[in-house]
Amino acid sequence: MKFIHLTDTHVIAEGRTLYGANPARRLKLAVESINREHGDAAFVVVTGDLTHWGDEEAYEAFARAIADLRVPVVLMVGNHDDTPAFTARFPQAMRDENGFVQGARQTEEGLCLFLDTRVQGFHYGGYCPARLAWLQAQLEGSTGPVFLFMHHHPFEIGCGHMDDIRMLDHEAFRAVIEPHKDRIRH
Repeated sequence: MKFIHLTDTHVIAEGRTLYGANPARRLKLAVESINREHGDAAFVVVTGDLTHWGDEEAYEAFARAIADLRVPVVLMVGNHDDTPAFTARFPQAMRDENGFVQGARQTEEGLCLFLDTRVQGFHYGGYCPARLAWLQAQLEGSTGPVFLFMHHHPFEIGCGHMDDIRMLDHEAFRAVIEPHKDRIRH
C-alpha cells in the first residue's frame, strides 16, 4: 500500500507569511508533486496542524491549496487546529460517535485508524476514555494488520520541546494497544 503522509502544514490566511514563508503555497506545491509523481497512492493523510491559528480564513486557504488533489485525502486535527472551525469548513471529515475527528478505513493491506489526539486549549496531546473505548472496539473488531495515524506521539522521542507536548495519557493508550502490538505496522 502506498500512502502519502503530510503533517504540520500550518496554513494561514491568504496574503500573509509565517516566519517569512507562505505555507499555503508550499502545500499547493506538495499537491502538485503528489498529483504528478504519486497519483497511484491509496490516500493522502494530513495528520494535524492544518492551520497555524485555527481560523476560518486559514481553513479556506487550506481548502484552496488542496482543491486540485486527485488522491483521496484524510484530514485530521492537531494542537494548532480548532475543531469547530475545521468541521464547519470540512463537514465531510470523519467523526466518531462522540464527535471526535477520527475514524477507520479498511484497505487491502490492513485497517487504518486515524486518531484524534487533540486536547482543547492545550498544545499537549491526550486520548480520553471515550476515545480509548473507540480505539479498543476498533482493534478488537479487526484481525489483520493495523496502521495508526495520530498527531501527538505517545512516547518520549528525545526532543525536549516535542516531548513536552506528547500524549499525556500515554500509559492508558499503551494498555489498549499492547494486546495488538504484533499487528500494528505503522
